[in-house]
Amino acid sequence: MTGGGVGRGYVDPARRWPLAATVATVAAVGGLLTLDRLWTAGPPPEFLLGVGAVLGLELAVFRRTIRRASREAGPERLTLATWVTVARATALALFAGFVVAGPPVATLAWAPGVLYALVAGLDAIDGALARTRGAVTELGARLDREIDSLAVLAGAIAAVSYGAAPLPFLAVGVARYLFVFGTWWRRRRGLSVSALPESRLRRPLGAATMCVIWLALLPVPDESVTRPLATAVAVPFLLNFLADWHATTR
Repeated sequence: MTGGGVGRGYVDPARRWPLAATVATVAAVGGLLTLDRLWTAGPPPEFLLGVGAVLGLELAVFRRTIRRASREAGPERLTLATWVTVARATALALFAGFVVAGPPVATLAWAPGVLYALVAGLDAIDGALARTRGAVTELGARLDREIDSLAVLAGAIAAVSYGAAPLPFLAVGVARYLFVFGTWWRRRRGLSVSALPESRLRRPLGAATMCVIWLALLPVPDESVTRPLATAVAVPFLLNFLADWHATTR
């Protein structure tokens, strides 16, 4: 069931990207001002660079996704679930600052884990809202997938750079992008690409991966616990991607 069509909450397609971009930017600035109170000398330049770079990337993703969803599904509402996804994107942009600047200390030591918990926790909320309110939209589904992918990529980079996960764990972060590129390349060469089959494992594995990343970002437990956990979740996660690749290209 989709929530498309003109009705309550409808925003003209020409205005959806500027509105989403404005809300995300204002929320990110608000988050920066909140974190600024915890820094004695203010956030370092590397932190601001990370936030700005990922926020800019997310705004570009918003623009492209809104255009593609509008072409495929026509006018759709900006639902409450979609706004939750925008909130996830804002938390992810703030988290990216700690990916670039490195793990914080003292009062801010828990900040990366808290921000990532928001990104992962709101993922469950936006989907539940869309389903229970009968407001599943093409735009919302596409945005959710894109933010999920960015969250896993940023989280994997942080976990490895913090020393809480082994280097091969980066494969978890790039798996979806390699999959998308591979299917695009096959279509470009005129090769067949089947629809992605339903899977009962895809969402639980994604949730487990985000959970392990979250643990890796916390001051406790230490790497003697998180590194084996990261390996344990990476193996089935990547095997599932290989199974999806086989199913779509056979």
